[in-house]
Amino acid sequence: MEKNKNGNPSWPVGRYLKYAIGEIILVVIGILIALQINNWNEEQKAIHKQSLVLKELLNSINNDFYEYDSYLDPRLQIKKSGIDSLDAYMIDNKGINDSLFINFYNMARQDVHFRYGNGPFEALKSSGLDLIRNDSLRTHINNSYTSGLPTLVLFANEYYYETKPKIDELFYKLIGIRQQNLPNGSSNLVNNLKVDDVLTNEDFLWALQLEKDKYEQYTSRLIQIRTTLLDLKTAIEKELEE
Repeated sequence: MEKNKNGNPSWPVGRYLKYAIGEIILVVIGILIALQINNWNEEQKAIHKQSLVLKELLNSINNDFYEYDSYLDPRLQIKKSGIDSLDAYMIDNKGINDSLFINFYNMARQDVHFRYGNGPFEALKSSGLDLIRNDSLRTHINNSYTSGLPTLVLFANEYYYETKPKIDELFYKLIGIRQQNLPNGSSNLVNNLKVDDVLTNEDFLWALQLEKDKYEQYTSRLIQIRTTLLDLKTAIEKELEE
């Protein structure tokens, strides 16, 4: 080993350079590893956040299905039962007493209001749709909640509001309210039929046709809404499984 002028051993310049370069390489490698770890952590955070958002959307869709099954379907079944019962009396050309007619008619007049949960989607919009990393799924979600579902629900509910004035007008031509005295001395208000031969009455036939049209509109829109939600649910579940 070489010695300096003081007699102490000294390293050649080339060895110092190699040592320095080696240190720099180690530092660079350390920085790259740290960046990779940081990028991996950020990636995992993004994946976790997307998973939470998708699960919230999925929970909202399942809640919609539950509401349709427990609220809309039973009411539509009541409506259909009332319509079918009135049709059966008309086909058999049988007379019907006032209370039975009023009961079936009120069943046929059952209405529903369509809606869907959009809270998780609004929260996603506020956070940024880019949270959804899959381009196709992001487009699917956005189109469903900004176009598909709002349009279907709007058409279904608009038909109710469009027909309501005429249906109410026909109802009050057919059905009145009278006071009924009870054996205990009290009284209450009950419906009574205002026309004779109601099953052949033109106002009733028109009213019944409107209720039939409304039932068809409701069931058709409900099928379309369910299909839209089911397609979206399937796409979200597939993404969560990957």
